[in-house]
Amino acid sequence: MTTFDNEWILEAFAGRSSFFTKRMFGGLAAYLHGRLMLVLVEPTKTGRWKWHGVLVGTEHEHHVSLRADFPALAPHDFLRKWLYIDSTHSSFESTMEAVAQCMARNDRRFGVTPRARPLHRPTKSGLHRPAKSALDRPAKRNRTDQRKKNRTVG
Repeated sequence: MTTFDNEWILEAFAGRSSFFTKRMFGGLAAYLHGRLMLVLVEPTKTGRWKWHGVLVGTEHEHHVSLRADFPALAPHDFLRKWLYIDSTHSSFESTMEAVAQCMARNDRRFGVTPRARPLHRPTKSGLHRPAKSALDRPAKRNRTDQRKKNRTVG
C-alpha cells in the first residue's frame, strides 16, 4: 500500500477507537469521532491535480474561527468547503501538529459527518423500492440447459 509523505500527522489519532483511514480523492482520508477530519493529498499520477498538502474537513460556518486560530489554512481553490494547507507552506508542520491535536480533542469545528448512503436507489417516480437480490430473480437458463430441454430421447 502506498504511503503518504505526511502520514506523521495521523500519529495524533493513534490508539483512538474511532480512528480509521481510507482512500479518497487519490489521497488518504482520516476519520475520527465519526467525522471525516482531513485528507492527505499528493499529486496524482494522471496529473488530474497537483495538490500536495492537507485538506481539512470543516463546514463554511467555521472558516472564520479556524482561520483566526490557524492563519496558514485557506479555502481550497477547487473544493471551497474545505480548508487547505500546502506542504510547502512555511508553517505547515506547526499548523498541522496543532490542528491534529485539536481534532484529537474532538474540537467540533473540525470534521464533516459523512452522509448516509441510501440503501436503495430511487426509482423514476422518486419512490424507493427494495433492491432485488439474486434470490428474488428467476434463475437464468443458459444455452446448454435449453439444448438439454429440447433434446428428444430416441
